[in-house]
Amino acid sequence: MPTPDILDEILTKHPDAEFVQLQLNYADWENPDVTARANYEVARKHGKSIVVMEPIKGGALANPPKAVQDIFRKANPEASFASWAIRYVASLEGIITVLSGMSNVAQMEDNLSYMKQFKALDAEEQNAIRQAQEVINGIKSIPCTGCHYCTAGCPKQIPIPEIFVARNKQLVWGQLEQGRTEYARAVADVGTASDCIACGQCERACPQQISVIDRLKDCATAFGK
Repeated sequence: MPTPDILDEILTKHPDAEFVQLQLNYADWENPDVTARANYEVARKHGKSIVVMEPIKGGALANPPKAVQDIFRKANPEASFASWAIRYVASLEGIITVLSGMSNVAQMEDNLSYMKQFKALDAEEQNAIRQAQEVINGIKSIPCTGCHYCTAGCPKQIPIPEIFVARNKQLVWGQLEQGRTEYARAVADVGTASDCIACGQCERACPQQISVIDRLKDCATAFGK
C-alpha cells in the first residue's frame, strides 16, 4: 500500500486517474502501518472513486475477537460478522466496488443478502463499529493476512504467516497451549522464529508493512525457539 504522501504525489501528477484501489476495513482504519483512513482521505481530496480491497482483512473480520463478536451480536444477532465489515466500507462516500473474496456458495449468498439491496450503516450500527474498533485497537495482534509474499525469498525457510497465526491465538484469543501446538506443527521441518537473520526481504515484500523481524523476535521469545 502507498503511504498517504506517495498517494497524494501520484494523484497530483496523474489527475487523469479514474479511480484508486485501497485496502480499507474498520480494523485498519487508524492502523499506522496501513494508514487506511489517511489514504481514503487523500483519494477523496482528489475526487477519486475507490475500489476497496481487503474489506474483511484476509478473512480475519469474518471471525473477529470474541469481544467484537459480542458487540455485533448485541447490535444485530442476525447479521454475519463479514456483513459488518463489508457494509462499513460500502457505506463510505466514493466507493464504487468492494472486492470480497469468497470460499464457498454460502459466503456468496451471505454477501448477496445484504448487498443486493444495499443499505448504509445507520447511526446505531456506526456506533457498534466504533466500539469494535476500540476493542481491536487495544489488542496487540499481528496484522498478517497470510498472503505468503514474505516466504518466497526467506533464506531460512521460516513459515512466517503460520507462526503469526500461532502467536495470534495467544494474543487475541488467550489460547496459550493451542498457540504452542500450532507453532510446533508449523516449524516441524522448516525454520523457526529464532532462525531469522534479519535480512529484511520479508519486510520489503509485506503488503501490510508489518515489522516482521521484531515480530519474529517476540514469537521466538513466546515459543522458546
